[in-house]
Amino acid sequence: MDDGVQHPTPDPVAEAVRQIRAHGERVTVARTAVLRVLADAAEPLSADTIFAAVSRAAPGVHRTTIYRALDALERLDLVAFTRLRHDAATYHLAGHLVGGTHVLVRCRGCGTVGQAPGDLLDDVAARLAAEQGFTLDPRAVALTGRCARCASGSPAHH
Repeated sequence: MDDGVQHPTPDPVAEAVRQIRAHGERVTVARTAVLRVLADAAEPLSADTIFAAVSRAAPGVHRTTIYRALDALERLDLVAFTRLRHDAATYHLAGHLVGGTHVLVRCRGCGTVGQAPGDLLDDVAARLAAEQGFTLDPRAVALTGRCARCASGSPAHH
């Protein structure tokens, strides 16, 4: 039954590996380890954090190998790159592997990262395309603002 909603694949890593093979690419220890780290993460991770986690699971994998794996996985549309802060590039699994696309939102007060529905910016994307011929890729940015707790001045979150 198709209810029109994308559901997460039971194992996003297995699905990603299947797609890597379907593209005729190599399934490497580093690529698989990066995918597993991202699948197990509660929020987007920096390359350094991914490297540290992969190093624990697969010692001997070099930092440059992790960067190459991230580049390849992004090129294959299995990993999305997002800039959450001025200097922090972060990565997360592509939406189609985890039940649908989403837009990241980050609180400027406490730094909490959350998700908004993937269609949130559809009207903006349509307007940019119509008026400027510009194709928006909302996966590459996080919307910033204040979460409900910080906006209300709740001391528990400051």
